[in-house]
Order: sequence, then structure tokens, then C-alpha cells
Amino acid sequence: MEGNKLNSIKNEPKEKKSRIEKITHAIEKVGNKLPHPFWLFTILIFVVIILSKIFSSMGVSVMATVLGPDGALVQQQVAVKNLMTAETFNKYMGSLTTTYVNFAPLGQLILMVMSVGFAEKVGFFSALMRKMVVGAPISTLVFILALVGVNSSIGFGAGVVFSMMIGAAMFKAIGMHPWIGIIIGYASANGGFTANFSVTSVDTMLSAITTQVVQTNGINAPSHPLINYYFIFASTIVITLATVFVAKKFLIPYLSDDSTQLKSDRTELDKHKITPEEVRGLKFAGVVTLIFFAILLIMTLPKGGILRNAEGGFIPNSPLLQQIVTILFFLFFAIGIAYGKGTGAIKRLSDIPDIMQGSLDAAITFMVVALPASVFVQLFSDSKMATIMAVNGAEMLKSMNISGMPLFFLVTLFTLFMNMFITSNSGKWVMFAPFLVPMLAMLNISPAMAQILYRIGDSSGNIISPVELNVPIALGLLESYKVRKTDKAGIGSLISLCLPFTVAFIIAFFILVAIFYYFNLPLGPGANIFIN
Repeated sequence: MEGNKLNSIKNEPKEKKSRIEKITHAIEKVGNKLPHPFWLFTILIFVVIILSKIFSSMGVSVMATVLGPDGALVQQQVAVKNLMTAETFNKYMGSLTTTYVNFAPLGQLILMVMSVGFAEKVGFFSALMRKMVVGAPISTLVFILALVGVNSSIGFGAGVVFSMMIGAAMFKAIGMHPWIGIIIGYASANGGFTANFSVTSVDTMLSAITTQVVQTNGINAPSHPLINYYFIFASTIVITLATVFVAKKFLIPYLSDDSTQLKSDRTELDKHKITPEEVRGLKFAGVVTLIFFAILLIMTLPKGGILRNAEGGFIPNSPLLQQIVTILFFLFFAIGIAYGKGTGAIKRLSDIPDIMQGSLDAAITFMVVALPASVFVQLFSDSKMATIMAVNGAEMLKSMNISGMPLFFLVTLFTLFMNMFITSNSGKWVMFAPFLVPMLAMLNISPAMAQILYRIGDSSGNIISPVELNVPIALGLLESYKVRKTDKAGIGSLISLCLPFTVAFIIAFFILVAIFYYFNLPLGPGANIFIN
């Protein structure tokens, strides 16, 4: 009897995979075979050295505008430099510490992690987001969850997980399919990496990489953490509305039928209610924030304010723009202390450095990856291959007569495609920026715009990438909150439910890009779409 049962199970035809599941499985397979970013950059170091030897022996060169010894821009022949020499070996072995320590994104990330991570460790961001979500009217539920998700990137990667968990609890509490909340949280939080009301660690890290490329190539354009801020701020509203639109027109109808009508259960949601201590902590943090911005206004509003430049303005450069990372450090540091004192999480002065020390966990992965990444960036620059790639790429685009919106879409599509296999936000930009930024600069497209196009592709692609870091957590939550017998908590289901959000986000982003492009609006303080 048992044998017959086993045979019948073996003989059962396997369920055919849909086309999207086959494609997803193939992408996942390729992505999972890629090495850890540490080893990926290590491999790229050897690739650059070997290619420099080959191209140098072939005499590959181009005529390009470069930064001369005296700091002036000059037109000269640029040839690939052979890095497979004893001189290069001794130079890099002797300056490894300097190369690593001077890697621009490293210091800025550590500083931001110490402050933002500190505020996160004491519970500030969790309480703030729960305060916004729990108890929100049902009519505004989707909008509030989408808005919180889009802005959750300020709390590092934890924002994606929080958005999914609170989303599941919210929809379960009102008797609707919890998957609706999980997908809205996952899509909005990932899409939010190019949208936020506040400046985040993403802005500081990417702009630091961009600044290094701008300075190396002598590009006459601003690069600071606020170069994308106006666009990012506007994106927050646009992506929130796009999330609401897709949720109401596709996701909710698709996941709602008689079998998904649940009995209202607030058990999970009640776990997320903020305590009286947290309410007091938020009040303390609010007061400190107001005081901080009052001091900042005193330092900026007067004509002779110490954060203004010599001409009395802020653009194209000023102490305010130069000190933005430091200002953000002290802002979140002050908020964290105020909230921690209000809740009782901070009882002694010694608690503050202890918590800050723990917050550095979020930076450890990047600190490790930054070692080979810093060497790769320097080698790639020294080989002159980045310059040659940029010149040839710009010439090819000119010959094909690709410019304006079609060019923007092409760059975004390239990033989105690469995101299917490599999801590290900073890791991809370290690889792409050395040739993408100067290539677009030769077409009069500013580094700020290059960064925006990269971020659009990255954010939109995160949602449907099978190798995205939070995919296992999303699948686990989908499995835990299954309602119907037909609910399949597989990666194909996750991506098929998220695909409409990716499409909607790209459309929404490019409507916004078109507005900024045709009206020639600044992307951030002193940063425009065009260099000239």
C-alpha cells in the first residue's frame, strides 16, 4: 500500500513552470554563481591589470580632455598604461593603507552609520514609523504604508524588513490578505532608494564615489551629498502615488476574493503599538530637532552667516554644502540621544559610545568590500581604460544620434539589467561611475544626472531581482501569511506580484525626469541636468 502510494507520487507529472518562473530561475542561478563583492572586486583588479597589458601592447589610445599637471584642462592623446610592471606592484603594495583610508565613500559611510545607526539602535526610526502607521484610518492605509516604505531607506536595509512586517500586520488586522501589505512594503521600500524626504546614507555614499570620479577626471561640475536632493524629494511623492495606484488597481483586486476575507485580527498589529516611553522619546527628539534647525537657520539666514560662501550665497560651493555630512551626523546623534533619554534606553553617558559601537555593524560589510574596491578604482583610473571607454562610448552615442530622453532611458535600462545579477547599490556604482560619469560628461550631462539615472535603474530593478538581499525574508513572510490553498510563496510569485510596481516606478520616474529635463529644473543645490 505504502509502495503504491510512493510510486503514484513519483509518477505524478511535475507542475510546469510559467515563463516568468523559468526566467527568474535562470537569473537567480546566474546571480547566485557570482562571487561575494569582496572577491568580485579582487577578480576585477586582476582583470584590469591583464587588460592594461594587452591594450597597452596594442597601442590603444584616444584624444581626450584631461586634467593637466597644473590642474588645468588640456587636450591630449591618452594611451592605456601597462600596470603589469614591478613599478606598479611596488607602488600599490607600499600605498595600500593610504589607498584604502583615502577611499572617499569609506569615511563618509562610517560617519553616517555612527549617527543614523545610533538613532536606529535606540529605537527612534522604528517608533517613528510605527507612530505613523499603527492606528491610521483604513481609507489612508495604503498611502501611509507606501509613504513609510518609501522613506524607510533612512534606516538602512532594516527599513525593507520593517515595511513588510508592519504591512502584513496592518492588512491582517483589517481582515484582508496579509500578502498585500508585504508586497506594498517590499516594493515601496526598495523603490525608495531613489526617494526620501531626508538626505540618507545612500546620498552620501554615492556622491562620495561620484566626487572621486569628478576630481580624477577634472569634470567642472558640482558633486556633494545634496546634488540629487530636489529630485529625490519630488520622487518621494511620485513613487508613493505610483505605489498606491498599482496597489489599488492591481494588487488588492488580484489578492482579494471570498477565500481571502479573514476575520479581523489585531494581535500582530498590537505588537507594534508604541509605548508611553516611546511617545515621550519621540517628543524629546522632536524638541531637539526644532532646536537643531533653529541653530542651523541662525548660521545660514543672516547675510554674513558662517555657513555662507564669501559672496554670501550657497551655490556652487559653500561651507553648508561642504559640511552637510557633518551636519547630518550631529543631527541624528542629537536625535538619538534625546530619544534614548526619553525612553530610558540611555541611562549613563557611557551608554552612548557603547550603542555607537554596536551601530557600526551596519558598516562592516562595506568596510571589508572597500579594501579591494578602493584598489580597483585607483588601478582602473591609472590604467586610463576608464577614460578610453568614456570617450569611445560618447563617440558611439554621438554617431548613433542618441541624446536626451532616449539616452537617459538607455542608461537606466543598463543599470536595471545589471541589477538582476548584482544588487549592491554602492558596489555597482563603484564599477560603473569611473566610465559612466565621464562618458555622459562628454555629452554635457552632469554627474548629478548620471547618478540619478543610475539610481532609478537600481531602485526599480531591486524589486524584481531574484538575488536582492531581502528576498529570503520576503519569501519567509509570504509563507507565514498564506491564506488560500493556491497561494504559492515562491520567488516566481514574489517577482510576478512586484513586476507591475517596477513598470509603474520606471514610468513615474521618467515622467519626473521629463519634467526636470524640459523645464531645466535643478536636481539639487547648484546641480543641473547639463554641465553647461
